[in-house]
Order: sequence, then C-alpha cells, then structure tokens
Amino acid sequence: MNGTISRIAWRNLWRHPQRTILMIATVAVGSLVILILFGLTDGVVGSMTATQVDWNQGDFQVRTQAYAEDPLSEHALTPSQISTALEALSGIEAEAIALRMETAGMVRSAYGTDGIMIRGIDPLNEAGATSLDQIVVKGEYLGNTGQVLLSTALAENLDIRLGEKVVLLAIGAEGTDSRAFRVAGLFQPPMTDLEQTAMITLEDARSMTGMEGATSLAFALPQGTSTHRTVERARELLASQPGIAVADYFDLNPFARFMISGSTIKMIPFVVMISLMAGFGVANTTFYSVLERTREFGVMTAVGMSRKLLSRMVLIESIMVAAIGFVSGGGLGYLGLFYLSRNGWDISFVTDMVGSIGFPRVIYASTSGWYWLAALSVVVFTALTAAWYPARRVNRLEPVTAIREG
Repeated sequence: MNGTISRIAWRNLWRHPQRTILMIATVAVGSLVILILFGLTDGVVGSMTATQVDWNQGDFQVRTQAYAEDPLSEHALTPSQISTALEALSGIEAEAIALRMETAGMVRSAYGTDGIMIRGIDPLNEAGATSLDQIVVKGEYLGNTGQVLLSTALAENLDIRLGEKVVLLAIGAEGTDSRAFRVAGLFQPPMTDLEQTAMITLEDARSMTGMEGATSLAFALPQGTSTHRTVERARELLASQPGIAVADYFDLNPFARFMISGSTIKMIPFVVMISLMAGFGVANTTFYSVLERTREFGVMTAVGMSRKLLSRMVLIESIMVAAIGFVSGGGLGYLGLFYLSRNGWDISFVTDMVGSIGFPRVIYASTSGWYWLAALSVVVFTALTAAWYPARRVNRLEPVTAIREG
C-alpha cells in the first residue's frame, strides 16, 4: 500500500511542475546556505589559526607575565629565565624553539618613514618554528647581522629595493637606538599582522634594545600533537616559576577567542531565519495544493480511500520535495565548500580595510561531514514540520463537504 501511495504522491507532484520546482528550490537554497554558513564560519576560524601558527606565532609561546600585560623589551625574559624555562620544558617534544626579541620602532628610507615592529630572530630556529623562510619572494632569507627582511607592502610604500640601506630605530630599555641595515630580502606575508614587521637577527635586536634575553620563546609542535594538552602540561611545569607565563593561541589572539566563542551562537539567528523561510515556503505551497485539490480528496475518500492514507500521501509529497531539495542544494553547497577548501577565497580587499586583526588574506572552507547532518536536521525537519498542518487538514475532510466545497 505504501508503494502505491508513494507512486500516487510522485505523480501528484509533477502534475504541477512549477509549484513542485518552487518547493524544491526553497529547500535547496536553505540547505545550500546553511552548509556554506557552517563551512565558511569554521573555515575562517581554521584559516586564522593555521595561518598564525604556521607563519607567525608557533603553537604556543613562553614569555613573562609583565610582557603579556605590557609588551616592552625591558619586560623580556632574562637569560636565567630562558634557561630555567627550557630546562623545565625539556620533557615536552618540540620540533623547534625560536627565541625572539621584539620591540616597537621605525624604519626610514630615502623616501619616507613608517612605524614598525622590529623582531629579532635566530634564522635557523625560526625556520623550524614557523615558515617565514618560505614566504621570501625576493632576495634571500636572513643570514648575517646587519641584514633586514621587510614585507613587500612596506617596501612598496617606502620605495625600498633589495640591497638598499635603511635605518631602523628601536625602542630599548635605555632609550632609542638607530642603525643602518641592508635589505637582504622581501617577504609576502599571508596576513596583515606581518606587513609592518621588520626581521633582523636576534644578535642585532639584543644590541639595539640593550637586553640579553628574549621577549618570547615560540614553540612548534610535531604534527598530530595535541596543542591544548601540551600547553596545559607546560603550565604545570612552569607553575613554580613566578613571572613566567605560557601563552596559547587565544592568549596571543584575543579577537580569535571572541570569534570562536560566539561563532555558533551568532549563527543561530541566521539558521532560524533560513529555516523559517524554507518551512514557510513548503507549508504555504503545500497548503495551497491541498486547498486546490479539496474536491479531488473528497472524491477519493468517497470511493473508499481512508483519510489517514490521504494525509500520509500529503506528507510523502513533502518528504519527496524535501529530499530532492536537500540532495540538490546540499550537493551544490558541498561542492562549493570543497572548491573553497582547495583553492581558498582571497579576502585581501577586506583585510586591507580592517587592518591587523589576525585575518589571513586567503581563507579556506571546512568540509566536515557534520554539515550535511546540520542542514538535514534544520531545513528538512522544518519543511516536514511545516507540512504537518496541511496533512492534518486532509485528515479531517468530510467527503460530502469536500466535494461540495471543491
């Protein structure tokens, strides 16, 4: 009997193809938009995290609590604190540990001056902790003292070319110090944060700031290692060392913490709105279809078909519409996410406007299979719920009244 009802329901759908296509399109658009919403939201967060970890900050950092509250070079880790921290964390497996000395400063060329962040690095260890050496697009990676790496954007703004001399002015513990550096290479940063950063050797940075330690130790962990558990372990090992703090990704990127903590909640109004649109579209079209076929339903009940079967037929029609809409919309949405996960979406026009808030220039979508379940549970469930009232109305039809009113 169910097979017969299903065949009748299928034929009923295509007696009015325009109406059926409209319902399918409504569910398809809802499924597609929800998939894209989930995929891009998670993709933005994932891209931000991966970009900062791989190219800029490492998996986590060790620094002084004073530097975390007020990032000045005089709040750097002392040599004894560095030795203590490295000894305490010797049991943690790390691919590389990069010492850094950072301070605010300025760069001056023959054509202008600009404010920058000066970062002193150990070139060898930095290449292991981050992928800085892989984004040098002109010249060569940092090698010797007296050299500086600049971003392509900064070089363009100040009309700086490879091999030219620039003057860096750094704020140190005893005041300011300025020195000339030769531009060894230009790097193309994947995020705006690094555009205003000049890279020099750790030795040069220590000399200019008058500090012998490092403002931070950047740790890179082996692939597959749980960063969260490692950070918790590092905090336990350094708990007895006053003034030394372990900073995870969220400590280094407060904006990312805000985005991730509220991303799901912020999506609820959009998901509800899309669900209501899909549900209203299916309910309205199904209800109109029921009203239009009132006489037909009356005749069918008069010849012996039960009202329960009629109600089931209306629900089956809605199930078919929801299934077709979900498969088509979800398929297109997932193909779109798959494309964006491989090729990315260049949002440099946005990052150039909003400035340095941790956004990468290119974001990649996430393609988790859970998005299918999310779209199915939200859109299709809403559409089927919306079809309940028309089916209930059919279940209450009186044959004689339906034939007369139809």
